[in-house]
Amino acid sequence: MKVPAVELSECIRCEICTEVAPSVFRLNDAGYIEVRELDAYPAQQVDEAIMACPVDCIYWEAQ
Repeated sequence: MKVPAVELSECIRCEICTEVAPSVFRLNDAGYIEVRELDAYPAQQVDEAIMACPVDCIYWEAQ
């Protein structure tokens, strides 16, 4: 199964991913983007977030 991941050291917290795919990404209490734990991830929304990310820090990870 593939899951989305965020390279936090590159993330500028622009929150575009949370706007494009709010069911997948959220800003946590510490101020960092995190991936919600889901049984399945909507590929189209995640792919849109990957393409929209200005610093290319979102990617698919095999699990």
